[in-house]
Amino acid sequence: MDFEEREKQRRRQMIKVIIAEIGMTISVIAIAVVATLAAMGFFVTGNGKIEQSGLIQIHSMPTGATVEIDGNTVFSRTNLSRSLTPGEHSLKLSRDGYDSWQKTIKMSSGMLLRLYYPRLFLLERKPEVALRLEKGLEFYLPSNDQAYILYAPADSFKWNLINIRDDDPKVTQLDLSTILPGVVEDKFLGEIDSLRWSNNSDNVLAKVTYEQKSEWILIDLKDTKKSLNLTQTFGLDFTQVEMIDDSATQLFALENQQLRRINTGDQSISRVLLNNVVSFANSKSNVIYVMVQTVEDKTEKVKTIGVYRDGEKGGTTLATVANDKAVAVALTRYYDEDYVAYAVENELNVYYGALPNYRDDAQNTDFSGLKTLIDKQKLKTAPSSFALSLEGEYIVASRGQQFTVVDLEMGELIEYEAMTSTLSWLDEAMMTAVVDDSLWVWDFDYINQRKLVQYIDEAQIEEKTTDIEPITTISKTKLANYSAVIAENNRWLYYLTETKSGLVLMRERIRD
Repeated sequence: MDFEEREKQRRRQMIKVIIAEIGMTISVIAIAVVATLAAMGFFVTGNGKIEQSGLIQIHSMPTGATVEIDGNTVFSRTNLSRSLTPGEHSLKLSRDGYDSWQKTIKMSSGMLLRLYYPRLFLLERKPEVALRLEKGLEFYLPSNDQAYILYAPADSFKWNLINIRDDDPKVTQLDLSTILPGVVEDKFLGEIDSLRWSNNSDNVLAKVTYEQKSEWILIDLKDTKKSLNLTQTFGLDFTQVEMIDDSATQLFALENQQLRRINTGDQSISRVLLNNVVSFANSKSNVIYVMVQTVEDKTEKVKTIGVYRDGEKGGTTLATVANDKAVAVALTRYYDEDYVAYAVENELNVYYGALPNYRDDAQNTDFSGLKTLIDKQKLKTAPSSFALSLEGEYIVASRGQQFTVVDLEMGELIEYEAMTSTLSWLDEAMMTAVVDDSLWVWDFDYINQRKLVQYIDEAQIEEKTTDIEPITTISKTKLANYSAVIAENNRWLYYLTETKSGLVLMRERIRD
């Protein structure tokens, strides 16, 4: 073999090596791409299309629950994350000694679904007396953080603060004789029209009416001497007061249709922020309001729905409707975005994103920061009011027993008729009510209804026992129609029952 032939052979071998290396490189890249796409949830369907899975995160209270997806047990227990193909899936959570939780979900391609709220209850629970209360109550109100219960006997200026943080509840009595109007001869003759907790549980904001005059009082529960009568301090007849910060050092107040800001620290009040305001709601220092104004160059009045950002010169109009239209508004913040909700009669609108900034030229307002979640959705009934869940994830519109819930996580709207109009939040996602001498709970979407406590006359217990559902506790005393509460430590369920001698605060251990 001559030199020229050997060179040709070497070149052919080199080309083969290069081709092999290129092929290996392409294979490695292809494997890496496939692995990356698989890790991102991409998969090939039966018809050859590439789709992306969704990701579901499932938490539970308590943790350690077994998860079944489409009838198949997942080996991991809560809390967990798992990819799911697009489409409907059935979920079931269960744990030994506890009841179960079930839901059908619909996954979309690339979707992140956070199910952080499922709660399981111990099947075997023993009710016990926590405290004995008076026969009649002026009010009974659990705190937002589920650490306290505040109540007062009827006609009494002595309020009682129950600390339920620990396993051993403690009671502190508060003498408000020098703070409440309407205290005459050791009796409270006024009425508590409104009572709300601050988020840090240090204060309550009370509206008290006596002899047809209403006064707003910020009551300091740690030191009642530091309580502040807002009406007397500022000499203004407020019709609505709302807390801005968690400690209630800043407030919004409405007087003579003028919106102002109050600083309770230095007891100062701001200039008029907005005029012609008939109602408002706030999320921290931002406000959604309803104004009644006369249309320019016309005689008829209209209602204006708008938003006000703290520190700006004025508000920004979202919508204008006829004055005879019923309007309800709400504002909340969830995962660093503002959510604006308003209903005109039975037509619901919800937007989210960044609230628009005020501009002197109202015709040139930039609404590009707001995205539409729900647009002119017709509801079964016109809501009379809006309410928010404890952490603001759910917006609830209601009228009587008809409820509409907006799930901000999913962007979904759920309508249902509840078994009663008197509902309260048991936790962030679970509601509760006393109906027909039974304590019921259900999720925000009216799913997973459970009867936790049922009253049965002692004479009927023997014949009724076999009919009791497994998670139902039999009560020998009638349930009182007050809010149940799960203590901050998530170990105890508290509720009130009625006896001949007075009300009794009962409790049951709901987790081990």
